[in-house]
Amino acid sequence: MCNGNIPAPESHIQTPIGTAITAAPALKTISKTELASHNTPRSAWCSVHSQVLDITAFSKTHPGGDTILLAAGKDATVLFETYHPRGVPQSLVKKLQIGVMEKGAFQDSFYSWDSEFYKVLKKRVVNRLEERGLSRRGSVEIWIKGILFLVGFWFSLYKMYVTPTLPTAAAWSLSMGIFAAMIGTCIQHDGNHGAFAKSNLINKLAGWTLDMIGASAFTWEVQHMLGHHPYTNVLDGEEEAKKEKGIDCPLEEKDQESDPDVFSSFPLVRMHPYHEPQWFHAYQHLYAPILFAAMTLAKVFQQDFEVATSQRLYHIDAKCRYGS
Repeated sequence: MCNGNIPAPESHIQTPIGTAITAAPALKTISKTELASHNTPRSAWCSVHSQVLDITAFSKTHPGGDTILLAAGKDATVLFETYHPRGVPQSLVKKLQIGVMEKGAFQDSFYSWDSEFYKVLKKRVVNRLEERGLSRRGSVEIWIKGILFLVGFWFSLYKMYVTPTLPTAAAWSLSMGIFAAMIGTCIQHDGNHGAFAKSNLINKLAGWTLDMIGASAFTWEVQHMLGHHPYTNVLDGEEEAKKEKGIDCPLEEKDQESDPDVFSSFPLVRMHPYHEPQWFHAYQHLYAPILFAAMTLAKVFQQDFEVATSQRLYHIDAKCRYGS
């Protein structure tokens, strides 16, 4: 061994007399406005428990793929906590940290990260997966299911085109619609979550099957992964009241802790005990399927285009995807 290349233990290292001991440089204090300006793939910062991280370069090697860029320009604490049940090494956080948020930059969260309940829940989920030998990403079952849905979709589409009679063509059209729904709720959902396979490239291709059936995977990522998953069925009532009065606050002033899936159906559908009940909510189980079917059409023919041009979805900044 080349012992001469091994540094001496710290206890034996002495600082020459007269040499100044340099303290670690103080971290820069960053405002909410400055953080929000770094919201594109070219320059991506995020805040995690008031620590500002530069994730621009790390996005290329992130185990979960470039989905980390969805956090760009935002307080990503809820994403950090909920998408990493096994936790993240503190050494990595320190390596990416470039500053700290100014005091009071973000309002109090709907969640409490000091809760023992959530810590125990995450631990039990991880233990359960390990007990059953299940992987968090990819499996034979997922691949078989995905292949069956893709074959069913394209075969139904082909038969719809070549069938000479209208009733039979309509039946194949219905079949294609069912398979398209399965692709949307399974293949693209798992792919955009980084769970369809262990390969980031295959996950990306699986996610793009949403574009194949007519919608935008980029918009879905913003709506589902930045809104619906972190804040399931949570609604900012104050923002909705302002919206009804025609008041549109600047994007950085909007409360991010609101589920777009609820926002778009409010007040016709009540999804949370905190929402004030109305007489028509007693019948929402009857009209909700029609409402959500109409919302799906609106997403394909209206919302995807609006988000791409405005680079925002309701209260959510979408430049992390559409700003590249």
